[in-house]
Amino acid sequence: MASVSPILVDRLLAISRALAGHIDPGEAFRATAVEIGRLIPHDHMDVAVLMHEGASHACYEAGYPTSWSGLAQEPLPTHRSPVRAVLWGEIPHLLTGDAVADPRFHFEGALDGPIFSAELRSRIVVPLRARGEIVGALNISRHEKDCYTLGDVGIAQHCADFIAPYIFALIQAAGAQRAMLAEAEARSREELLRVGASRLTEGMERERRRMAMDLHDQTLADLARVARQVSALRSQGVARAAQLADLEREVVSCLTELRHIVDDMRPSVLELFGFRDAVEAHLNRSVSRAKPPIAVGIADASDGSADDLPETTRTALYRIAQEAINNAVRHAGASRIEVHIASTPAELTVAITDDGKGCRPAGTNSSGGVGHMRTRAALIGARLDIGRIGPGGGTRVEIAIARQADGENVAKPVPASMEAGR
Repeated sequence: MASVSPILVDRLLAISRALAGHIDPGEAFRATAVEIGRLIPHDHMDVAVLMHEGASHACYEAGYPTSWSGLAQEPLPTHRSPVRAVLWGEIPHLLTGDAVADPRFHFEGALDGPIFSAELRSRIVVPLRARGEIVGALNISRHEKDCYTLGDVGIAQHCADFIAPYIFALIQAAGAQRAMLAEAEARSREELLRVGASRLTEGMERERRRMAMDLHDQTLADLARVARQVSALRSQGVARAAQLADLEREVVSCLTELRHIVDDMRPSVLELFGFRDAVEAHLNRSVSRAKPPIAVGIADASDGSADDLPETTRTALYRIAQEAINNAVRHAGASRIEVHIASTPAELTVAITDDGKGCRPAGTNSSGGVGHMRTRAALIGARLDIGRIGPGGGTRVEIAIARQADGENVAKPVPASMEAGR
């Protein structure tokens, strides 16, 4: 650097001090822009940095802001860059007195809008090099025409050579961090699905055992009793009207129990009549034998939005509501249970409330039915919030799921909540 003037050396040292301590490439570049401005006055300065083995480029700006700043988060193809000739090493630099009229910056598909909107007329473009290769370009601009000379190009190149390794290293580190976070998120989603599938499999196995016990302990016992009654009538050779009426009631009871079991296995009302009617049918069936009686209510202010969801999502939502109703009936000691369905352009919510004894505070282990509810909610990207209504008791279970035009659902953060491990 024997040909470098003492003033330039002082400025380069100031640039070095400005770089120190920054770990964000954009902040580091903006810090250096102030010191570079003491050498080359400018209204706008940016670095275009090659990404993905040169296929795309990102951009970091200082000074007058433009739409190029969006390239920091969403890199675009390098062939669309107005300074692609420098990025590709086709020319050593670009120097123009009026970039607005210079055809080298304008071609079909070029991202040249900011040159016009920000009136970036005088421009210097020099390459950034690291490890002997071009990794980007430093672009310095002013609104006025004909502000820069070849001498300014040389100074700009010195600055570019000085900042390139540091900026490039920060960008590489930021990219590695993003890749690491993306991999961690992917692993987390994969683990969630694995654990969720395992829990659902276990839950389904328990449900199969429960249904087998229901069939054995109640339906099969009722059918055996009916068979004994038929056998007794046959041996008597005659059946009185009262005996036939009893037999008919037994058969109807068996059919009713079988329908309940089949509905639990395959929610036919959901498929035939929709979400609201299916929830109402389950609500009424669940409280039909409650002692003392439980009053119920259901309101759908969503205009049937639940039925617009994909079938698997709607079924999971129904299962969650079903479990919440079952918990309220079996464990809450409630005198009233209400279901409210509502929607906004952003999300659909289903809330199940009761006036029972309430739930245990957050931190209680989510197992059994509540655990299944949380697993189902996580697998469809829904938010599940379970908590007390007030200090006197009562519980509210709310399921919220994002609505999108393409029918996909987006996971939402799960807030701190109360769990209904009743």
